[in-house]
Amino acid sequence: MTDETDPAVTSEELQELFSRAPLEASARGLRVLPATLREPDVFFMAPEVSLDDALDVAVAVGAAFVSIGEEFFDAAEFLEDLDEVPSRVRNAAAGHDADRTGIDVRWIAGGTSYVYWAKAAWWRDLTAELEEWREDADEARAREHRSWMTRAQQLIREAIDDVGIRAAKPMSRKPVVEAFIRNRMESDDDVGAGYALRWAPGRVTEEWRSAYALLEQTSGPFIADLRDDPEWQRAKWNASDRRDVLRRFAMSRTGGWAPTDTWVKEMDAKSAPKK
Repeated sequence: MTDETDPAVTSEELQELFSRAPLEASARGLRVLPATLREPDVFFMAPEVSLDDALDVAVAVGAAFVSIGEEFFDAAEFLEDLDEVPSRVRNAAAGHDADRTGIDVRWIAGGTSYVYWAKAAWWRDLTAELEEWREDADEARAREHRSWMTRAQQLIREAIDDVGIRAAKPMSRKPVVEAFIRNRMESDDDVGAGYALRWAPGRVTEEWRSAYALLEQTSGPFIADLRDDPEWQRAKWNASDRRDVLRRFAMSRTGGWAPTDTWVKEMDAKSAPKK
């Protein structure tokens, strides 16, 4: 991949610039000194700006000296933490190990920091190719993650809607939910089902609690309707039968969710006939 909007030069041109830079600087009366300068305020990029023009600017702004540096490629560092990098990138990196990636000529004048930078085209292209691969890999991982989440939500929804799970006793519902999910696993590597196995018991409990919270908010009408139910009327003087009717009636009003024994006992105390 080549980004023509990102200026760069060939390796041969880079070598030629590095060889010429100290000679051209000296020819202009600029001393060449090793120095560490602060981050530049002004950038000149080769080949858009020539070395001669950049050094002419250094003279014009009154630079006392220039510092010339070079950078080299470390293939091991470049590929660090990249286990799945394509072979073409890995091979290209190995082929350029210890090659020069760029040179810079820096100077300071009037409080402003300047740099003339020349970058190797192969370095530009290799970096761009690695970035493109990373973006593709990130998108592939994102798609895979979305598919896992979609499958997990689908299985959780199926568990919530399952008649058997809703009818199970709340205190023993978790293993029922887990068995439901496991029976639908497509393989040991079914990651989406793995997420569902982790989250489904909690989501099922949330749905059950929500259903009974709503029923509690309308307990008055619920009790009135219960007392009008013919089956409850027949069983109202038998506590055990009456509670069985109450349990079934509550399930019919909550979409099939079974109540806890404690809830049945408390609601029966509120709705039982007075002797």
